[in-house]
Amino acid sequence: MNPATDTRPASILKNWSISRNFKSLFEQGGETFHLINGLRFFSFVWILVFHTVYIYGLLTGKELFYELSDTAPPWLWWIWNADKAVDLFFVISGFLISIILFKELGKTGQISLKRFYFRRYLRLTPIYAVIVLIYWLSEGRNYEWVWTNILYLNNFLPVDKMALHWTWTLAVEEQFYLVLPLILGAIYKKTTRPFISVLIWMLIASLLIRLGVIYYYQEIWNADYREMLSAEAVYPAFYTKLYDNLLTRYGPFVCGAIAAYGYCFKQDELRAWLSAAPIKSTLLNLLALATILFFTLFPVMSAEFSEAGPALRFYVVAHRTLFAGAVAWFMLSVFLNIDTFKPLARFLSLRCWQPLSQLTYSMYLVHFIVIYLCVQNVYQNLKLIEGLDSTMLAVYSISLSSIIALLITIIIGVLCWLLIEKPFLNMRDLFKINKGATNTAPLNHDL
Repeated sequence: MNPATDTRPASILKNWSISRNFKSLFEQGGETFHLINGLRFFSFVWILVFHTVYIYGLLTGKELFYELSDTAPPWLWWIWNADKAVDLFFVISGFLISIILFKELGKTGQISLKRFYFRRYLRLTPIYAVIVLIYWLSEGRNYEWVWTNILYLNNFLPVDKMALHWTWTLAVEEQFYLVLPLILGAIYKKTTRPFISVLIWMLIASLLIRLGVIYYYQEIWNADYREMLSAEAVYPAFYTKLYDNLLTRYGPFVCGAIAAYGYCFKQDELRAWLSAAPIKSTLLNLLALATILFFTLFPVMSAEFSEAGPALRFYVVAHRTLFAGAVAWFMLSVFLNIDTFKPLARFLSLRCWQPLSQLTYSMYLVHFIVIYLCVQNVYQNLKLIEGLDSTMLAVYSISLSSIIALLITIIIGVLCWLLIEKPFLNMRDLFKINKGATNTAPLNHDL
């Protein structure tokens, strides 16, 4: 009898089997989206490196933080664009969740909201609740507000009142999970309008909302990018109204949902359209990768490009959607085997990224605290070395802290997976919810 589906107490306890849970880290299963493993892990590394630079700036002064962005060589500009890694995570989430929902609609004609919400909450909450409890018991910064974290409402708080402030992404993600099945279910039942047209209109609306927000809050409209991030008169509105708000961040999720629609319902049409003129797939993939590279390497925080004006406003309105759209097309082209840059896809799909990808959620939850402790200790020790100027001290401190923090978060991630994450995922299977809905084979009919 399968211990994951047997409700007897002895079998339930087997869900905490260390050996079985460790083996599961390396199981690829029947899914076909191996590319996502590499994307997830390297997105996390991207965020970790930036937060190391950010925390180093907190300890040494924001002037040095911006000085590093001004003096960094072009091949390091990606560090200061790590917010795109969050958008990449949102694209992946939108894609995978939409796949599940489209499959369920295709198989049953409806979405079981109760089961869907329960499974999503059980997927995210157990390990999150443990981290929140530890944070509350240790009386961390703004610990009295941790109840908003468990309810996934912490992004509604001013940034200065958030506990575990980097977890605003979980709130936005869970809120999107709350809304998307309602929208898709309503479209399926109450209108003949195709899903794709509604998703495209949602994407257009996301751009208009961002434009409306920055225009309404004139302190954002008239600010340069550095002022948006750190000026006392600007950053509260920037973070609360624009940066960590579902209404201004849902665009990348929709890009992922559009890619999922193409994968589920339009594979044959896409292949036929692209095969009619092979140059189209090459040009589209080149455009997508050029867009990804541009927004990854664009030095928006440097003094030269940070100035207020129409160009910066266009960037603030559109950069997330353009980047997310390019990532979504890149993913879809790989999954449909019409990608031009196969070496990159093969690298990101290597089997070695599978276990690391599984750990990224737990690693993300603890990484900020780990980085802070690492930077504090590494910096204090390195500054005792004679002959290190401020630039070299920063380079060595950030590099060493990033490596140590990554290794520690991986170790913590493994422990969290073995003892909390995977056991509760095993428990989730007791409810036999969405069985078959996650099959990744394309559907043969349209919605």
